[in-house]
Amino acid sequence: MNGNARHPGAAPAATSPGAAVRVTASPVADVEFAWTETPQLSIVIVTYGTGTVLERCVDDLAASLAADRIDAEVIVVDNPHPERGSWAGDRLRLTTSGIRIVRPGTNLGFGGGNNLGVGIARSERICLLNPDVFVRPGQFATLLEVADRHPDDIVAPAFVWPDGSVQEYGFRLLADGSPRAVEEPGADFDYCSAACWLLSTSMFAELGGFDDVFHPAYYEDVDFVFRARAAGREIHLVDEVRVVHAVHSELSSGWGEPTVDAGRQRQRFVERWGHLLADRPPS
Repeated sequence: MNGNARHPGAAPAATSPGAAVRVTASPVADVEFAWTETPQLSIVIVTYGTGTVLERCVDDLAASLAADRIDAEVIVVDNPHPERGSWAGDRLRLTTSGIRIVRPGTNLGFGGGNNLGVGIARSERICLLNPDVFVRPGQFATLLEVADRHPDDIVAPAFVWPDGSVQEYGFRLLADGSPRAVEEPGADFDYCSAACWLLSTSMFAELGGFDDVFHPAYYEDVDFVFRARAAGREIHLVDEVRVVHAVHSELSSGWGEPTVDAGRQRQRFVERWGHLLADRPPS
């Protein structure tokens, strides 16, 4: 394990200096989430310079939860962006009611933002959801049914592009840690993107959440899956559930900015897990 890594037994951070939690309550809300004291599911969405795609995500989310009759809470961790500020959270305050918005005092990144969101979640089951993912009615219901059968594991859908073409049925890794999308259902995969994961809060805590060595983004979800498998857990791909993943459309995220060195994150991952990839093709 990398010396800078969080110990696998440590709980993810539940607080952040300067973090403030507010529930949206627009008097002219376009989207409303009914408040529940005992949510069946806590959905955590992390933003960073996120654009209008978030509104599509939230709108589809509300319709899906209502159709599937799922009592859920929605938590949006709105990381501050150096240029776009808290635009995403401000828009939600104007257009929604019932969303718990968390504003950290600093950019916690993807992993840290999810750790914070899970830390305040009130349900035993969580869904980590990207703001550029659109869930249709029936899909959460199916994923929850599978999660009920595998309560100690991770459950994830397949992903398609907005035009319906296949994006990935998980990923396989090469010897250097580079990912290659699996394009056929039923094929072997190493991990599924954390753009939509269902798992228990207790499992997330037991594994220490996402490791902040991968701050601000990239490879924290791959590392988490490898740690989960090392602990005897699995990740289940529900290939009949095909969720739209827009991937950075409409200013959906700032993670692709030049300040994030994906190659360096991949190197960190290989330093930790390369021994399991030694027999893989180099490219």
